[in-house]
Amino acid sequence: MPACPFRVIALAVLLPSLVTAQPVTDVPRADAQEPARVTRTRPSTQAAPPFARAHATDEELFPLGARLVGETVGGTMIGASGLAVAFLGGVLVTDRVSCAYNECAKSRRTSLLSAAVGMGLGAASGTYLAGSLMDAHGGLLPTMLGGLVGTGVPLTAIALTDGELPWPALVAAYAAPVATSILAFELSHGASRKRRQTPDTGLTLVPTMAMAPGGGALGLAGRF
Repeated sequence: MPACPFRVIALAVLLPSLVTAQPVTDVPRADAQEPARVTRTRPSTQAAPPFARAHATDEELFPLGARLVGETVGGTMIGASGLAVAFLGGVLVTDRVSCAYNECAKSRRTSLLSAAVGMGLGAASGTYLAGSLMDAHGGLLPTMLGGLVGTGVPLTAIALTDGELPWPALVAAYAAPVATSILAFELSHGASRKRRQTPDTGLTLVPTMAMAPGGGALGLAGRF
């Protein structure tokens, strides 16, 4: 075979290998030309919890209807407990001092009167506790005074009838301290809320004193 055709064939076979073996320098690198991307984090727009929003805007967590239900349940339960304790205490005391509960009207009247006082104190305590747990700001002293005012209803009824009241009327009379305790608590809560929302615009005076080489001066600085 002649040498020239052999060279042509060898060149045709080796040419693709030589082309692929050459380093590629013209292809641009993607990571070198693309600028680095800066990721920006947006501030969180998640809403604050209801409890935090309510305290930040001075809003009430529980509406008036829910508070009234809770205060009624608390005042009735703790008031009934105070009534039972005071009634049993009156029965034990009168049984030892004068006569048994079933034998004389004096013992019954004394036991019922002590039960009325226990109901009034317990109803006021239960109302204040339930209202405070529901984020209300009623005053303890006004609530206790309201319970004692309501205690006057069963005390008057028992004293006038000598303790011979029918049970439905007696239960209704004992429920009066619960109602007056709730009324006093809610009124004091409303006054406290109004006082917190009203800005302080009163007159404030502060004494001032200035010293100089030639003497001094006294005065008052006020805020109107």
